[in-house]
Amino acid sequence: MTQIRVADYIAQFLEKKAVDKVFLLSGGGMMHLLDAISRTSIGYICHHHEQASAMAAESYARRSGKLGVCYATSGPGATNIITGLVGAWQDSSPVLFITGQAKHTQTIRQSGLDGLRQFGTFEVDIVPIVQSITKYAVFLNDPSLIRYHLEKAYALAMHGRPGPVLIDIPVNLQGALINPNKLMGYTSDLALPVLPNDETIANILKRLTTATRPLILAGHGIRVAHAVQIFDQFIRLLNMPTVTTQLAKDLLPYDHPLFIGHPGMKGDRAGNFALQQADVILSLGCSLHVLTTGYELDQFAPTAYKIQVEIDKHIIQRAEIKVDEKIQCDIPSFIQRALTLAEDLPAFRSASWQKHCQKLKHELAVQNEPHKMPENEINYYEVIDAISHACKGDETIITDAGSAFYVVGQAFRVKQNQRVIVSGALGTMGFAVPAATGASIAAPNHAVISITGDGSLQTNIHELSTIRHNNLNIKLFVLNNGGYVSIQNTQANFFNGHLAGVNQTSGVSFPCLSMLAKAYDLPYSSIKTRDALTAIINKTLASTGPIICEVFTCAQQEIIPTVSSQKLANGQMVSKPLDDMFPFMTADKRKRYMITATE
Repeated sequence: MTQIRVADYIAQFLEKKAVDKVFLLSGGGMMHLLDAISRTSIGYICHHHEQASAMAAESYARRSGKLGVCYATSGPGATNIITGLVGAWQDSSPVLFITGQAKHTQTIRQSGLDGLRQFGTFEVDIVPIVQSITKYAVFLNDPSLIRYHLEKAYALAMHGRPGPVLIDIPVNLQGALINPNKLMGYTSDLALPVLPNDETIANILKRLTTATRPLILAGHGIRVAHAVQIFDQFIRLLNMPTVTTQLAKDLLPYDHPLFIGHPGMKGDRAGNFALQQADVILSLGCSLHVLTTGYELDQFAPTAYKIQVEIDKHIIQRAEIKVDEKIQCDIPSFIQRALTLAEDLPAFRSASWQKHCQKLKHELAVQNEPHKMPENEINYYEVIDAISHACKGDETIITDAGSAFYVVGQAFRVKQNQRVIVSGALGTMGFAVPAATGASIAAPNHAVISITGDGSLQTNIHELSTIRHNNLNIKLFVLNNGGYVSIQNTQANFFNGHLAGVNQTSGVSFPCLSMLAKAYDLPYSSIKTRDALTAIINKTLASTGPIICEVFTCAQQEIIPTVSSQKLANGQMVSKPLDDMFPFMTADKRKRYMITATE
């Protein structure tokens, strides 16, 4: 057989894995990689910063359910992907990163010298830098091993809890010729954790269905494991009230009869009240992160018998949170077996608990909070509520960090078939725009609604050019509050109102977005009054192609409800329990939403 380049073999491998797009910024250190991709059916999307390429690849993976792929050149190109790579690592997204490298004969690895900082041109030894944040990271020093490394990287990226992998390839080895028929392959010995026996699962089901106040806590691991549909069947069969984490916001539509809310530090009261009052909690695919449990771990669902089903052994091994029963196994396998066993069990029928949960959901809706509505300023919650109502129901919603992340998490009411993609673990500023490109490429027939702030936008604003160049159907809403309002609120609360680096008077300012939109050749509209809100949002969503809508909002925006913290005399921080959110309820009002142990 005719020999081919290593780079061509990689491109053919990706084609066989149904990869249809690679996200990248071209560079000399990856010249063969790019040339090879450009000669295949695989398209490539060019960004203006490798960080954006990495974030787009992650979003593509999350929206499509397939492998995301990002190419980066050597040196700073490789180091620029790290923030996006960490996001994929922490949010469980399968992304293959392939980085270019200096000639293999001119690398630190080949020098044999410990402590040598650089040998080749634009060289950074990226593998040891990313080994703790990838499932597999390897330097290719032998062209004949490319098949082995690709197959192993792919297997690990997709197996169990998915995550990023990286292969670092010297530029001369990218162009090296190989015989595809004489390459050593990878034989996988990967296996999923053993499913618990039927007796264990049956006992869990019995505990749930005979409890007085049972609850399902559903996490992102359900979607990661492609178990969304069987999860819905499971909770319907058991008739089980359910709360979802913010990262799993799109697991259930808001109007689902069993959905109650989102627990957490900046979740909603309904989700937190239900969680804290439950007597049995089954956590599925949830890491029990502090943003879900609250900082005071001993106050998390203190009276509940807690069962955690999770595939990641490291999460299972955590001892900080009291969990009564821990099961490490594959989520789909657990749910599928539970569905079979549950057919012989009566569904949960406690009318009082079901009624109470629905009362929490409807009476403690975030829209009912005492949000300030200044006469001449628009409140964030108004904007998100209006966007939510205007959506058809098949859009992809993407948010940025800070206030946009929190308010969308609290106030956006997900419809059936909508997807919500956020930078869950990192809360990365600048995520929304490049992530929107990845999601739009993954699902071109679905509009993308990207919601960011004037501050976050600046960190990846160059990606407006990528949106324009590819004419992507992205509706970008920019919430302009004149700075970093989330950080501003934190500083105001803890430093007696002293501000630094959060707005124009404290050291940072922002350019005119209408002029930038013109420079990027993007349609632009703005909303400055409450009266114009609904009409312009509807017009924006009805438009064809990309558009920017700037909404001028309150400069003093409160994110409420929230679990507040206080600083003690010794400088330590302590937080309230999840169900005691600010603004604090009166004792009488709080009592109305409590349920006694006998009910």
